[in-house]
Amino acid sequence: MTYDYDVDPTLLPLVEKCDYETKLAVTAWVMKHILDHANDSGSFRHLIYNRLGFNTDAYAPLLVAGGLEISNEFDNERIHSIKEAVRNNKVESLKAILNMCDEPDCFADACCGTKVGDKYRCTCSNHQPKKDGQ
Repeated sequence: MTYDYDVDPTLLPLVEKCDYETKLAVTAWVMKHILDHANDSGSFRHLIYNRLGFNTDAYAPLLVAGGLEISNEFDNERIHSIKEAVRNNKVESLKAILNMCDEPDCFADACCGTKVGDKYRCTCSNHQPKKDGQ
């Protein structure tokens, strides 16, 4: 299922005026707070008002941009439990959707993406293909 989200068009020119370093700093700051939210949980309102420090006027623009969907997706304990079950039962077929190493019999989290020929490999650092394509 694909969702169609949009950013309030009046906000886009403000972003375009920012220099690269400012965009990078703001994006890193937002990602850190979203990850904190994922780890500590809470409502969409808690995320935008308490973690990100916005006022009530931010609710609609952040909702339309997909913020509620992002906030509702977090349940790190659930994903850890699923990965543990996949590891314990050696379920190879679920590794790709859980971002686990694509090497057979390895159930580590993937951290490397490498193009090999016409394919793209997602592996742990122990199984990252060498630059010569192996």
